[in-house]
Amino acid sequence: MEAMQPAREVFIRRVTADNLAVEMLSIRSHLPDFPYITIHADYPVEDTAAARHGRRRRRRGGRGNKRESLAEERCYKLAKARVDELHVLQLGITLCDHHGRLPATVIAGPGGLASAVEMAWQVGFSDFDVLRSSHNQSAVDALRAAGVDLEHLRARGVPAAVFGQALREFNIVSAGNRGRLTWVAFGGIYDFGFLLKMLDGGRPLPQTSEGFVSRLRGHLGVVYDAKYVAARLPVDGVELRGGLVRVARLLGAPAAAVEEPRQAGEKSLVASQVFMRMTGLFFAYHDVAVHAGKIDGLQ
Repeated sequence: MEAMQPAREVFIRRVTADNLAVEMLSIRSHLPDFPYITIHADYPVEDTAAARHGRRRRRRGGRGNKRESLAEERCYKLAKARVDELHVLQLGITLCDHHGRLPATVIAGPGGLASAVEMAWQVGFSDFDVLRSSHNQSAVDALRAAGVDLEHLRARGVPAAVFGQALREFNIVSAGNRGRLTWVAFGGIYDFGFLLKMLDGGRPLPQTSEGFVSRLRGHLGVVYDAKYVAARLPVDGVELRGGLVRVARLLGAPAAAVEEPRQAGEKSLVASQVFMRMTGLFFAYHDVAVHAGKIDGLQ
């Protein structure tokens, strides 16, 4: 597989209630030049069921029989129940252009010298209350170990409904952008699920997987699940299976060369690099658009 590329420094911009408007304006201003938006959601329950389902189905072969359709619908029902019940904690957002380049910002370096670095965003949400909200203790412990300050999110984060409104008010999600932007996630049923929940003002997800994908595309337009694409590369004998970090390292994604991504912003960066490297390496002479709208575990 591809040799590991040198890691680039990427500055993760932390979005709170205090700077939401400024950062949304910044994101919107970069969309004309960086029309790929990769997201990653962190939430307070560990998830393995959707990933296990996807691996089982691929080992059995293609889709088509009634048993597989029922299994896929069960996968969606589990995801729906969790997204409906849980509060999202963080949403990582990475923008890039057709070559995988990220927007840049200027930060103060050693000795106060300014330097230009690439950037991504991480939105922290205030809805989760560790004393009252549904969660899995092992997941909360893992998030704390990764540096997630749940008390700070509660005090200074953005209400999820406010963020959903802001995506529309700042024309990031709009009818005009549906044909211009490409939205990406890796194993995206939960990432896209929480995003859709926010866009719908906290309402429950649609009852069926078909309704979910239809509503998602109605809001966003073009969507890809990089994990789904990785399992269906148009090259005989090449398989990219496993979790985000494993696939990223197989592809030589720069961010995975440094360390395990810890929070949502870093994970969205790795997922962005995975998708862009796959399309560049394996879809130069094939149309990746055949995989648009396909979510891992649901197709």
